[in-house]
Amino acid sequence: MRRLRKNRLAMAGFVVVSLMAVIGYSAPLISRYVTQFSLDEQHTNLAFAEPGSRDISLDYPSYDGDSRWFDFVDLDRSGQIECTLVPLDTFVVPSLLPLRAFSTFGNRSYPTLYEFSLEIVRQDTRRLAVPIEEIVAAQLGEYECPEIDQLTSAFRFFDFLFSTYDLVPGDAPVTVDSRLQKRPDDFVSYYEYPQTDAELEPRFQRLGLAGPTVFRALDHNGDGYLTRDEVIEGTRYLRLDKDDLLHRFDHNGDLIIDRNEFPGAPVLNSFWLGTDGKGRDLLTRMVYGARISITIGILATLVSFFIGVTYGSIAGYFGGRIDNIMMRVVDILYGLPFMFVVILLIVFVGRSTINLFIALGAVQWLTMSRVVRGQVVSLRHREFVEAAEAMGVRRFVIIFRHLLRNTVGPVIVYSTLMVPAVIKEEAFLSFLGLGVQPPDPSWGNLISEGAQKITDYYWLIVYPGTALALTLFCMNFLGDGLRDALDPQTSKE
Repeated sequence: MRRLRKNRLAMAGFVVVSLMAVIGYSAPLISRYVTQFSLDEQHTNLAFAEPGSRDISLDYPSYDGDSRWFDFVDLDRSGQIECTLVPLDTFVVPSLLPLRAFSTFGNRSYPTLYEFSLEIVRQDTRRLAVPIEEIVAAQLGEYECPEIDQLTSAFRFFDFLFSTYDLVPGDAPVTVDSRLQKRPDDFVSYYEYPQTDAELEPRFQRLGLAGPTVFRALDHNGDGYLTRDEVIEGTRYLRLDKDDLLHRFDHNGDLIIDRNEFPGAPVLNSFWLGTDGKGRDLLTRMVYGARISITIGILATLVSFFIGVTYGSIAGYFGGRIDNIMMRVVDILYGLPFMFVVILLIVFVGRSTINLFIALGAVQWLTMSRVVRGQVVSLRHREFVEAAEAMGVRRFVIIFRHLLRNTVGPVIVYSTLMVPAVIKEEAFLSFLGLGVQPPDPSWGNLISEGAQKITDYYWLIVYPGTALALTLFCMNFLGDGLRDALDPQTSKE
């Protein structure tokens, strides 16, 4: 270990690999408390948003604590935001269409949705694939908060502001032809913004959304153009989640939020590395992708480790005809196109994460078996092996208890070098669409998605590609350092 510590490149690789592993396996915590965006949270109006763009988190909302926003939300000036729980009269969920088939368990029937939902909870809900949360929500009803609902309706106007009113570039006049053939520039000018209610859809009229006063309130820098960031910042108080508000801040449970309980307007969080084509935070998906890619690399290496160590040790210990036959099988498998075999295995067994690391491990053991076989051949005539044989120790006990213990060094080194090779192969298979399947992210399929948009949205491939390359380099540096530290001949040279 002293030699390893002196190898600065290997130690730097160890630090980076450890950091990547900690980040990957802490993905849920990082998603919740650092990026504050969930894995599958979609911001469709911010698809392909540049790094640094901001929006409100839909799954992990936080608030600025400024009670002055209460005056904007309290539309009736009553000093409180009142809500009611309204039972649902109808309940239709596409995934519950086959529910009738499971309306009886055993010889009992359940006439009400409530009784049936209680029984379903007791059953194997994963097997039935019944969304329990939707059943409970349907039984309880939904909240109605007139003031918050009115603000939500107003926000829908701003949600479609750019797709509806961004018609011409710059200050070009808005004509009938421009409404038919849009030339958007991602800005809404003063002339494009609706000036009267007559220019709005009927559902947005009489909400005070049109006119120069609203435009100037949103145009923070006063340049006569509205950007997406300005609209998001200026309308965040319209985007209160009533369910989250009542669940977290209605401390006395009276379905009323007063000024003291009001948490303020939702806080904007940054997409530090931008978003993908569905408006999902790229950094969050990269963190989860690190966990999947590293896990596949480790598990596939373990599969190849157990197969290769067992196969090589048996061939090396027994020698003779058994060794020749077993090694010729390895030579034949070596002659087959490696990636072609992996692709065939995935096609036959199906595309899934589990099948992926099994397929990779099932073909990675060949070199491992040769390494172990060579070590066992060099040890099989040593004194401690002959002593064990003279004492009548069984052959397989000698192999797995005595011989393999003395091959640990080379096996560890090669295993360390195999992990980055497997990660690279997983990335290649995911790039081809045969690896980790969406919506689960891996560095490979993130790079595949980015490659399709590389000319327009560079961040989709640069950041995942950099993370993958850095991890592979550092794992190889660490493996080389371990090899040098455990090989006395290399250290002498």
